[in-house]
Amino acid sequence: MAKLCLKHFSVADYDVDIGAHREPIWPLDIIGTISHCANQAVALVAKRSSYRFVGIDIERFINKRNAEYIGFNIHDKYEFSLLLEQGFSNSVITTLIFSAKESLFKAIFSYIKKYIDFECARVTEVNVYERSLVRALKPSLSYYCYGCNEFKCYYFMTETSVTTIILE
Repeated sequence: MAKLCLKHFSVADYDVDIGAHREPIWPLDIIGTISHCANQAVALVAKRSSYRFVGIDIERFINKRNAEYIGFNIHDKYEFSLLLEQGFSNSVITTLIFSAKESLFKAIFSYIKKYIDFECARVTEVNVYERSLVRALKPSLSYYCYGCNEFKCYYFMTETSVTTIILE
């Protein structure tokens, strides 16, 4: 999938290696991200001169029982209520917030060079018409991201999965 995306930028015969933290290693002028889940794979690649932050994630929906069990590790009460007000179920809320945080992590990893936990970012806005969430990053991390502390995360849902994208 990554090689196919690179062909669009006339990059031939480049093997996308995996770094020490399992991150894809792209050509110097390219920024990209990959994700896979079950039998699906997605990749998003752009010119580094056009975008600084690129993140994508795909997740199968967490079942209701597991969402209730692990939700408190993924979102806080404010985030949960924000999405619940929009009519999302517990399963969708937990999966969507998890995926959005994964996309954010992938988008900023090349700047912060470390793993972050779920408390490092928070959903502060939801726009169901745009199918987007705004993710606010803790100030201590925004320092590493050129002062960027908010990231818009777009989402797309099917019956079985959610895909989230950050492209800024």
